[in-house]
Amino acid sequence: MSTLTSGDRVMHPNQKAWGLGKVLSATPDNLDVFFVGIGRKRLSRSFIKLEKVEGATSKHRLLDNLIATSEINNDDFVTAPMAIERFMGNYPDGFEDPNFIKATRLASMSGHKFCAQLLSQEELSRLIEEGCFGAVCDRVRHVESTTNLLTKIERKVLHEALELPTCQKLFSLALADLLYGAETEEARFKHFLRTLGILQLKKWPFATLFSFIRHPLQSAFIKPTAIQNAAKALCWRIHYKPEPNWKTYDAVLRLYSYVRTNLLEEGMMPRDLIDVQSFIWTIGQKQIRT
Repeated sequence: MSTLTSGDRVMHPNQKAWGLGKVLSATPDNLDVFFVGIGRKRLSRSFIKLEKVEGATSKHRLLDNLIATSEINNDDFVTAPMAIERFMGNYPDGFEDPNFIKATRLASMSGHKFCAQLLSQEELSRLIEEGCFGAVCDRVRHVESTTNLLTKIERKVLHEALELPTCQKLFSLALADLLYGAETEEARFKHFLRTLGILQLKKWPFATLFSFIRHPLQSAFIKPTAIQNAAKALCWRIHYKPEPNWKTYDAVLRLYSYVRTNLLEEGMMPRDLIDVQSFIWTIGQKQIRT
């Protein structure tokens, strides 16, 4: 017990339900530990002999991505079972609940359907080759308007930014590269951000909307307040910055993957990241209300 120090992975011998823990800080008398199943606990070295865990069994994605110790607050922490209970309280039939489908899924799926038709790789390539950048942006506006992901103000800003022919060309080429380019996802994302910066659209909703509705199996949509609330509730480090960047986006993708795995382990079957996103936003509702 005396050898335990910050960063060590541990288990409580009498509280297996607490799951794996990470030592946040250690003094001669006490250990400050975060357990994935209960949150933060302060334990006396005199009364509790924690078991040190090493090797493959010491790995846990939440502990590997844990927020800073100073930011951990048990009043905010939401475990996977708690999150599922909260979600099922709103939607008793889970992801198949008619109210869930109507409230959150239909609009995004409508956007996905139109995006796949109007902004497919073949259609984008044809329009760009013909120099029809205005037509591309008309389709962009139509696809966006079928979703409920942007606010009215954000929608107005996007639509107005795509009025000038030079802007239409820049956006069309960057969008085609983002959705269908041959480079890595990171490289395509960064190139798209550079274009958004030129168009004065460098905000998270604009940076992530179209890849999300075109590729909902692999891409995330980021609304700043919602993702910060959810990440805080889950104690997941996302390196959030107001200006879109790859480090934050990659961390959010890993968060989505972690939540999806938890859902599958609990018998819930998210179809895609549209379902996962809606679930994650539910997690953050406590913070939104306070």
